[in-house]
Amino acid sequence: MKYVILDGASIASRRELYDALESHMDLPDYFGRNLDALHDVLLHELLPAAPLTIEIENFDALRAGLGEYAVGLRHMLRDVEREDDRFTVVFR
Repeated sequence: MKYVILDGASIASRRELYDALESHMDLPDYFGRNLDALHDVLLHELLPAAPLTIEIENFDALRAGLGEYAVGLRHMLRDVEREDDRFTVVFR
């Protein structure tokens, strides 16, 4: 099982979000750096290899930096959690 912790207080842009994800997870070279691509990579690449938990600390700070994109991220990660029981997401 892999456990990834992201600090929303240190992420102020989409680029920083995807940089943080790429530094903590083995994302493929073709990863498209958008929510649809992240959804697909989680379900079809990462989760078949091993269970995964992503914890996002300071979600309010992430939302302040990314606005509605952070809300979309939360919805997408919750969708993945519902679709595959090998995935857990925690927001703090």
